[in-house]
Amino acid sequence: MRSLCLALAMSLLGLLPHAVIAQTDPEAPIVKSAKIIEALESKDIVLDRPGQSAPSQRRPQRDPSISLQVQFGFNSAELTPHGQRQLDELAGALSSRALVAGGFELIGHTDQVGDADYNLRLSLDRANAVKQYLQLTHGVAPARLQAIGLGFSRLADKAHPTSPINRRVEVRRVMRPASATGTAPNSANGHGSIVATPK
Repeated sequence: MRSLCLALAMSLLGLLPHAVIAQTDPEAPIVKSAKIIEALESKDIVLDRPGQSAPSQRRPQRDPSISLQVQFGFNSAELTPHGQRQLDELAGALSSRALVAGGFELIGHTDQVGDADYNLRLSLDRANAVKQYLQLTHGVAPARLQAIGLGFSRLADKAHPTSPINRRVEVRRVMRPASATGTAPNSANGHGSIVATPK
């Protein structure tokens, strides 16, 4: 507790970078499974912020998705209890009658604090942590999930690149059948993929 107070005081004095303070928000809302099901069933809504829908637009080329504030320890891919509770809700949605047969991409995003290459790797590690939690804790079949890391290439809040809103995991339903793309929803190596972040 004393070290946290000291870090906070030093941060206020400008002696420590903003990112040193914990990157979790215990008050962040948990998006419930019903809301997740609603977003992933629809082909017309893309949720870019937790629980908030963008204006409905016809986008047949886009698969349904939702962004969740899945929280991790600072500078790590270790889930916090809050992050686990959010994933428990996601698992409930993925096992629902509406979504149980679907494949999903788990897309990790970071804020713009730090090196692009490091953030790219961290975003993939976090997406893989989500995948592993869903598999081991809730029995979601690995073939239904693909982990992808995007780093900070798609900020949710471009005006505030260091904002916590940018640290998220996007869940995208893969609507295209595997035979149409020639690939299964899961990557061949089981470790996911990285998409290069602009420097």
